[in-house]
Formats: sequence, C-alpha cells, structure tokens
Amino acid sequence: MVTYRMDGMSRRGFLAGAASAAALGALGLGTAACGSSGGGGKTAARIGWVEPKTGRLAAAYKPIYVGARLALEDIKVAGGLLGQAVQVAEQDDKGSPASQPAVAQRLIRENPTFVVGPTGSSQVLASVTALARANLIQSCWGGAELLGDGDRFPYHYQLVYNTTQQARVAARFLHEVRGLRKIGIIVENSEFGTSIRDAVVRTLRDDYSAKPVAVEVFEVDASDMTPFVRNLERAGVDGLGLFTGQPQATILILRAMAASDFHPVIVSHDLNYLDALGEFPRPLLDGFFGTTYRGLTYAGDEQPPAEVRKLVERINAHPDTAGLGYSAVTSPYYDYVMLMATVIGETKSLDPADLKAALDKVDGYQGTRAKVSFTAKRHSGIADEDITIGTLMSAKDPESLGGVLRRRADGV
Repeated sequence: MVTYRMDGMSRRGFLAGAASAAALGALGLGTAACGSSGGGGKTAARIGWVEPKTGRLAAAYKPIYVGARLALEDIKVAGGLLGQAVQVAEQDDKGSPASQPAVAQRLIRENPTFVVGPTGSSQVLASVTALARANLIQSCWGGAELLGDGDRFPYHYQLVYNTTQQARVAARFLHEVRGLRKIGIIVENSEFGTSIRDAVVRTLRDDYSAKPVAVEVFEVDASDMTPFVRNLERAGVDGLGLFTGQPQATILILRAMAASDFHPVIVSHDLNYLDALGEFPRPLLDGFFGTTYRGLTYAGDEQPPAEVRKLVERINAHPDTAGLGYSAVTSPYYDYVMLMATVIGETKSLDPADLKAALDKVDGYQGTRAKVSFTAKRHSGIADEDITIGTLMSAKDPESLGGVLRRRADGV
C-alpha cells in the first residue's frame, strides 16, 4: 500500500505498486477500455509518450517501453481511468536531444495528463527543460542527479536511482567488497556519462580518499574501443566502472579486453546478457557485475515477490522485448504508469496541480523494482537500500526467469 504524507499525518492509499486489474477496479477507475471512446461526456485521460521510433536507438530502446504498454493493458482491463478511455499520443524523438524542443511543442498542444519518456539523460534534460513552462507531469529514464531536483524541475519525477546513488554502490563494491585499489572509469560522452563519471570520482575522493587511476570517455557511436582499453590496461586497472546505456558499446569494450587478455573486475550500468557475449572468455564474464534493484534479485532461498515474477513472464511474452528483458524490467515506466493510475484514482482528478500535490506526498509506494517516495523538493524516488549489485552470468540461471532477474553478488 502507498502512504501519503498529509500535514504530518499519514493515510493509506488504495493500491500497491504491482496492482492487479481487480485492485485498479476497486479504485473506481472506470468501465471504459483504453483506446476506445469514453462515455459520460467526461474528459478522458491522455498520456504523452516520447519514444525513438526511428533512428539508431529505436531498436535498443523499444524494450524499455514494454512495461508501460503492460501497464496500459492492466488499466484497460480495469476499465480505464476515472471511467474513461485512456488516450495515448505517441511522439518520435528519434533518440536525439536536438529533437526535444519540437517534441515538447507537440506535447504541449496535445495537453496530456502526464508524459512517459523520453529515455537517455541527454534527451531527458533537453525534454524536461523544454516542458518546464507547461507544468506537465513527466517521468523519464535519465539517471543524472539534477533530474530529481524538485525545485529545478517541479513536474518531473525520477523513478530510477540517480548517478550519485549508483556511484556509491559501484565504488563500495569495488573498494570495500572486492578490496581493489586501482579503480578506473570508462563512460560514454553524454549527460549520463558525465554525471556518473563525476559521481564516481567524487565518491572515491570523499569516501575513500582515493582517485581513479584512469578515466576514459568515448563517443556513443565509437566503433573501436581498443585505444581506451589499452589506456586502462597500461594504468594497471584492476576494478572498472563501465557506464554506458548502449549495449553494443559494452560488447566492443569487452571485445577489446578479450583481445588483450585484460580481465578487470567490472561494475556496469547494464546487465543485459546478449548472445554476442558468448564469444568472450568465461573469466572476463565471471568478473562482470552491475548495479541493479534489490527487488529484481535473488540470493539463496530469497526470491523476488510473486508479482515481480508474474510481470517478468509478461515481459518475456511481449514481442517488443526482443531478448532485452533486463532492460524492460529495470525500466521505470511500468511503476510510473501504475503510480499515476493510483494517484488519479485517489485524487479523482486529471488536473496536473492536483496530481503534483499528491505525488509530492507519496511515501513508500511499493513498485515492482523498489519502493518510491517523493517530497516537494526531492523528486528522486528510489532509496539507497533498494540498490544492489547483480552478476551478469546469473542470466544463465533458471532462477533468472529467462535471463531477466539477477543473482546478487557475494558480499553485498
């Protein structure tokens, strides 16, 4: 159940994060179906949707929106929102920051109840900046810490862990759990890459009185990672923070490492297991870890909740997943759309001001990945204790449910 803070007191909401259609129905969300015409003359909820339908990121990012599509299915079964059909206005941002002002203008004309996306910190920063004057509720997949600043972006809500949180978990694993001292960093040249690089450097300095022995930055369209990997190897790196949102970039980095027999312990941003990983030596892959959500991991007899496992089954069955189930389950969009359904049902309003007032008081909403809490100033909703380290090769375990869930790393 979700708790709302109200004048120092709390009251229970009506819906847990991984709600069933029956629970949505209990909220009185209506009897109309998503995509059909709403009855009764009431205003229908409209969702703005920003996704790269074309461009180089279209295929890689498509699975990220599977959760949101499944949430729409749940809302449809429950009867829509406030008795009306849910309309979706999809916009193609081509995966480009430069497209965001034009996309924002189209969204403003559509006047949606809330907005899903875009994805990627550079795109997100451009989007939330362009939409700031429109007071549109929005949640994106962007990890830069400033995106959770409720003063700067009062209508954007961050349902992913931010780069400062990610850096602390990664540095703690490398420095404390694995006892490594020659830590290096390799990041993409993007808003996310800059943010996570600076956060790791800051964490090493402030928490361990240390600094990275090497920092490498590559362009997102780089086709050869050999020069960057050679620099890491020459610096004697034994623990590496590898941070990119591009699975192909990870493959290229690992390929360069395999070619030189360079096998540092890696903590990555991405734990997708791709078929191309099969070409690499097992010692390299056994030393590959990544930051993830505790709720999506297992260890010993501890397994994820039944509702998470059910969602994973649906993700695996969805045609848009295309083998990237890990991207789909770690995406914030299922939890976000279901949270908005909760808040709309609770407030019985589609007015952004009413929805913002409720969101700013959400305390402990149980999503599929983690609990979510906001205040008016803090719009970064994931708690530190819900972030952990998973292993790449557990994607081969039966418990991973087809390579989607991950085993927690030893010592965390």
